[in-house]
Amino acid sequence: MTPLRRMRKYAPAALAFACALGGTLLVLPRTDATADAESRVPVVVLTATLPRGAGTDEVRRHAEVRELAPEAVADGALASLDELPEGVLAAATASGQQLTDLSFAADRVAAIGPGYVVTSVRLAAEQWLGAVKVAGTTVDAWAISEDDGSVAPIATGAIVVDAPAVDDVQPGEDAVVAIAVRRESLAEVLRAATHARVWLVGG
Repeated sequence: MTPLRRMRKYAPAALAFACALGGTLLVLPRTDATADAESRVPVVVLTATLPRGAGTDEVRRHAEVRELAPEAVADGALASLDELPEGVLAAATASGQQLTDLSFAADRVAAIGPGYVVTSVRLAAEQWLGAVKVAGTTVDAWAISEDDGSVAPIATGAIVVDAPAVDDVQPGEDAVVAIAVRRESLAEVLRAATHARVWLVGG
């Protein structure tokens, strides 16, 4: 049998074998992809940006578990919503950010930082409303001197912990505003608040 006839005789069988082999390879799972999927790690991430002081219940409503490659997982990342500790966010946290034990503080004061204490002051709307509207929750507390009417800061970097919603406050209306100040500033803030001389200033 000539080589040409031999090729013609076995060509159909060879073609059938090649097609069968190709089909088998197509349906077999890719080893690299399978290994990659199996190595992924569950991680709790936020689905919305939340402010510092947001409580665990609020965090749970805006969090989900995603599967990430091990090299993309932060140290101490939480793996399930059941692992969320009771407390509050220690810092403002962006959507998509992973949550760890270090993301939480025991309470809102602890979230602000060491050395802070919280007190309440009664302020007229003009003494706090504009500053909070424009600057947000981080403000400076200033006092007006009873002697000569001069003004001076008495607590820089104060944090407004609780206050009425700014859109609900009417001009001239008094409100009780809770602020966190450094412990060494507390006495001066309380003295000034006693005589309604405290103003919150933003910027």
